[in-house]
Amino acid sequence: MLHDSSLLIDALAGLDPMLLEHEFSLLGYGRGSAPPSPEALLAEGFGARIDDPLETTFVLRSTLADTLPPADTRQDGLRVILLVAELPADLVGFASTISGALAERNVPIILVGTASRDHLLVPEAAWPEALAVLRGLRDASRRLLEESAEPPADADEAL
Repeated sequence: MLHDSSLLIDALAGLDPMLLEHEFSLLGYGRGSAPPSPEALLAEGFGARIDDPLETTFVLRSTLADTLPPADTRQDGLRVILLVAELPADLVGFASTISGALAERNVPIILVGTASRDHLLVPEAAWPEALAVLRGLRDASRRLLEESAEPPADADEAL
C-alpha cells in the first residue's frame, strides 16, 4: 500500500511537543478487578481509563493513582508529552517514525492516541532527550518543506 509521504512530513513539521507538569503513573488491573474511576479524574487536565477485554488501564497523576487500590501492575515516574498538533485520520507512519527515532536514542515510550492527537508517556529521566528528538524531527521536516518550496537554482536560466 502506498502512502503520501508529504502528509507525514507535514505532520512531523507540525510537531509541537508539550511536557505536562506532573508525574504520572500507569496502573493495570486484571479483567473485572478494576475500581471505579475516581471522581477526581473528571477534573484532571490529563488522565485516561482504558477498558479492553483483558484489563483496565489507568494513566493518572501519581498523587491520584495513590488513592486507588493496589494494581496488578504499576509503573510510576512517568511524564506525559502531548503532541499538540492535530493529526489527519489517514496519516501513515507517524507513530513508527517517532517511536523509531526515540528508540535510536534508547528512549522508551508508551504511546496513547486520542481522536486527533497523540501523547507519549516517557520515564522521568528521559523526557529531556525525548523532547530534543521530537524537536529535531520537527526541525528536519520543516527544512525539507522549505527546500521543496524553493524554486530550483537554475529556474531563471530556463526562461
